Amino acid sequence: MKYKSLNNLTAAAFVFTIALLLQSCNDHGLAPEPAPPYGISGTVFFSNWLPQDSIKDLRVVVFKSYPPQNIVVDVLQGKAKYTETLTPYGVASISYTLMLSPLSPGRYEYLVVAQQYGDNVFNDWRVVGQYSLPADSGNPSVILVPGNKILQNINMTVDFNNLPPQPITGAGK
Repeated sequence: MKYKSLNNLTAAAFVFTIALLLQSCNDHGLAPEPAPPYGISGTVFFSNWLPQDSIKDLRVVVFKSYPPQNIVVDVLQGKAKYTETLTPYGVASISYTLMLSPLSPGRYEYLVVAQQYGDNVFNDWRVVGQYSLPADSGNPSVILVPGNKILQNINMTVDFNNLPPQPITGAGK
């Protein structure tokens, strides 16, 4: 009889311990590590600013391919990423950081500064600066973005008196 009550007590303690362990496991285990941020950062250098009322918006925009088929459509469909409005107006330079997620890391063929010059947010845009290394003779330079870091010193120059070629016929009025 003594052993029977001891076995019952042991069984009860075992069941209680299991119940306690199960109760404390209310999550689903370890969460996966969040993906590290990745993107592009640098400085945009400006010269020959236009009158402030002719610049409705100014942003850094990146595209996977060059030339983009339709800049506005690519942006609206999430095939391009862009920064918030670059401010303040009239300064010599502005730093930017462009986080690329949910776009995949990898090859980006066209990084630009885009200006909205009119009231039509869907049509009144032009390229006023582009990322171009000296070896590329003024053509857009490819950027290879790894999936685990933010590339630094991806700098661009905007000279409002000397705009780069426009990627679409009729753009850049």
